[in-house]
Amino acid sequence: MARVLFERRYESACFHNPLKNGELDAQQIEIRLDPLIGHQSIFNSAIEGKSALLFPDTDVEYLKQRSEATKQKCFLCEGRWREMTPRYGSSILPEGRLIRGGVVLFPNLFPLSAVHAVVMLGERHHRSLDDFPPELLYDAFAVSVEFIRRCADADPETAFFTINANYLFPAGASVVHPHFQVLGSRYPGTHHRLLLDRSFDYLSANGSCYWSDLIAAEKKAGERLIGSLDGCEWLTAFSPLGSNEVNGVWPDSRHFLEWTDTELRGASEGMSRVLRAYHGMKLSTFNMSCFSGPINRSGPEFRCMLRLVNRQNVAPHYRADDYYFQKLLKNEIIVRRPEELASFIRGYFKAFL
Repeated sequence: MARVLFERRYESACFHNPLKNGELDAQQIEIRLDPLIGHQSIFNSAIEGKSALLFPDTDVEYLKQRSEATKQKCFLCEGRWREMTPRYGSSILPEGRLIRGGVVLFPNLFPLSAVHAVVMLGERHHRSLDDFPPELLYDAFAVSVEFIRRCADADPETAFFTINANYLFPAGASVVHPHFQVLGSRYPGTHHRLLLDRSFDYLSANGSCYWSDLIAAEKKAGERLIGSLDGCEWLTAFSPLGSNEVNGVWPDSRHFLEWTDTELRGASEGMSRVLRAYHGMKLSTFNMSCFSGPINRSGPEFRCMLRLVNRQNVAPHYRADDYYFQKLLKNEIIVRRPEELASFIRGYFKAFL
């Protein structure tokens, strides 16, 4: 196994602090670098314990009001999707839409890539994060993978797919109703390309797969590993790209078309438990992206992986949590140490460890 480096750097910020009677305060800044892509995350222990300043609590009554107000015009509620959503043509889906239980897949009216599908997650308009049962998520992932399989049959050159989610408006969702989005293109997106390229570079330099080495290194370290579920390893990110980032890695799956019932269970059970843990942290929103290697080949450098992060909680006049530091400088602030986050979430996985 090649060595996966968990690199930390340190510097100090010094100033006379009015919160400490004007005394000279030297605050240590910890800089973490992602072992694969070099992404930089910043931790200052002075922020620890003050997460309420950056992430105010969810206003439950406001969220309830917004949910009720939007439900009346939601095109997914009360069967309105049957008349108000588009259908695919016979070249991809002769049936027009994919339906599995309460999960429905159909084209996005405003696509951002050659393939852009929406996956409705059941009939319920709003769910708290402790109410995304594994069975519902299983159906959503299963429909997404079946759709990707159909796309591969129709056009093998459309090879780069991701499965994604925005939940609630602070996370960028245009509708409250829970849903996934499947993107497919002949060209990987910016971050997808970075993951693939750096994984290939690692393989070339070390003769081994980064993702297999990462799991081995994290199992040895133990601090960020959450648990194993049906072919998927769950862990917190050493240098997160977003708040409270949790990763899933499928060490035996190079792309989505290699997923079986086992991998689908690992995805759905794990994501359900992470969302329950987020709820236990009094969070109400999230983003998710699940990445695949190109589906028209089985290269040894990449493994399917998922990023799950929370966003600002729902509240009137909520503050954006993505500003110059993240958007333009491409850094991230660590509010809760990944090691402590992993320890907390393990409690939601304990029945499976």
